Amino acid sequence: MQRACHFLRANRNTAAAVGILLLLFVFFVGAPPVFAQAELAQEVAEAAGLPQTNIVLIIARIIRAFLGVLGIILTVLVIYAGWLYMSAGGETGKVETAKKVLKNAVIGLIIILSAFAITQFVISRLLGAAGLGGATSASIARRYGEPLGSALDGRVISAHYPDRNALDIPRNTKIFITFVESINPASLIDGWSVETPSVTLLNTNNVKIFETAKEEKDALAAEKVKVSVTEEQGPDGKKVYRTFVFDPVDLLGNAQRDTNYTVALKPDIKKERGGDVFTGSSKEGYQWTFEVSTIVDVTPPTIVSFIPSADKTHDRNITVELTFSEAMNPLSAVGTWKQVGTGGAGFTNISVINRRDNKRVPGTYEISNAYRTVSFTTMDNCAKDECNNKIYCLPPLSPIQVEARAATVDAENAPQAELRGGGYDGLTDAAGNSLDGNGDGEATGPAATPGPPPKLSDTKSWSFNTNNNVDKRTPKIKLIAPGILEPLVDPSRPVEITFDMPMKTSSLTNTNVQLWPDPYYAFWFSVTPELIAPTLLSGGVPRITWGLPDQSLTKATIRHPPLVSTEDGGHNYYPVVTSNVKGINQFCLYPSVGPAIVPPGPPGSSCVGAPYCCDGNPSTTACKTGTNKELPIAPQ
Repeated sequence: MQRACHFLRANRNTAAAVGILLLLFVFFVGAPPVFAQAELAQEVAEAAGLPQTNIVLIIARIIRAFLGVLGIILTVLVIYAGWLYMSAGGETGKVETAKKVLKNAVIGLIIILSAFAITQFVISRLLGAAGLGGATSASIARRYGEPLGSALDGRVISAHYPDRNALDIPRNTKIFITFVESINPASLIDGWSVETPSVTLLNTNNVKIFETAKEEKDALAAEKVKVSVTEEQGPDGKKVYRTFVFDPVDLLGNAQRDTNYTVALKPDIKKERGGDVFTGSSKEGYQWTFEVSTIVDVTPPTIVSFIPSADKTHDRNITVELTFSEAMNPLSAVGTWKQVGTGGAGFTNISVINRRDNKRVPGTYEISNAYRTVSFTTMDNCAKDECNNKIYCLPPLSPIQVEARAATVDAENAPQAELRGGGYDGLTDAAGNSLDGNGDGEATGPAATPGPPPKLSDTKSWSFNTNNNVDKRTPKIKLIAPGILEPLVDPSRPVEITFDMPMKTSSLTNTNVQLWPDPYYAFWFSVTPELIAPTLLSGGVPRITWGLPDQSLTKATIRHPPLVSTEDGGHNYYPVVTSNVKGINQFCLYPSVGPAIVPPGPPGSSCVGAPYCCDGNPSTTACKTGTNKELPIAPQ
């Protein structure tokens, strides 16, 4: 079920924000709506050998030709009046006739100019409605479209690390890619099969990693990159292969100068259940670049925030989350712990333990927020939300302990973690450094050592209690920036959506929080959430550390390529927030609630009780774009 929406609109001379809360959200920058179908019709006509001129252009040319003829007649009359006046020879009759002709010609000129102005205005609107005003959607697609980037839109690729155009990436980084759907691992790992899951050779037919200044033929060889895949549990209980980790054997770049690298995913990558991953606008695959610095990362990661707060009592459907100082290796941070008989088996690098019986709570650990946040969801179904989704709860009336385990450190290569059985026995970052759980700047591993000097364990833990209640609050959108109908939106400005409560970070992905151009052209967007304090909404450093303060909020930021500028006629863009977005209590964003049109009404008052919120107004039907397309847009 998808509800709610918000959008920004900008005409040719302005860029404005327009809200459509619907559990969708829409936004435009520049230009009246343009019909992409006009170009398709033109292509069909061209193929059939039919006339390709749009009817609106034909009408415009006829009107302009008619006004041009009138202008010629007017010019002739002015010349004739001048000739009469010059040849009057003092005769009063001829002089008066010349004056009358000139006077009538001037009146005619005023009428013609007025008619031309009105006609030009009407024609420009007709051309805009037909997709022919200003820059055409074809020229927009050519100048602004990114066909090799459009797979990062919540349909194909959910996230990757390093990010697009990232800078100062350390030489010992690993590369992560998370797809929306389960992928056939053999598409990226040469020789992989269910029978041979331990192979790590790169499939160089489908993945190219190379220095941008060089060519694809110079890409890293299969044996120069070790590839692994996380195993997640799907809704049907089957294994899901979505996140892949690429570990270059040698350091990237060099110690003398920064080096740009390109990663190219080829179109032959397949879904696990068959079929191409890249289709439509992304049919050529996906490609991005990042800059590698001259340094090697030897700084261990730390925990910068966690939920729930320590030493407090919380409702049992709260989501357990840990946020780290940098991107973490998904191989060390993602997994499932299952109950098996009287014990259990599975992922243990993070543990949620019920101290009433000292047993781990069964559940899944998933990573999001640019690989910086891990969210834990139990397997105990205890309620349903307004979207009819299942809610999962921690044990009631119980003391709960969360333990984030540091990986064993390689004694000869600290703070690098030691590989054990092809994996890590604790949490590591993108460079392979073990967790610094006690925040002393060193990574010493999971066990304390007597020294000298003595060292504390880097495994971090905290405790809280649960009651027997289920938090049934529904999240609402509190602020949107750019605001509804806000003029002159900067094409490089990110879209920010602030919710009125902490949100479940793993639900704030580019699948659930979107940004669509209309008419559509190849376009990418990514989403990054952060927990903020309400007192910092207007400035300051929006970071909450060590727990969940009262009244804290979540802000989701949508990054995107430069939007179409007003100089090029502008374009329409629609940010969309779907009902799959969830609060920290796992309840969905339904009904749709969000800011009203400027001037803003009371927070949360514009769409109360409605399934959709379009342009700041409640609606019982799905929001639509200016070209009458239902949101969210389905790109071709």
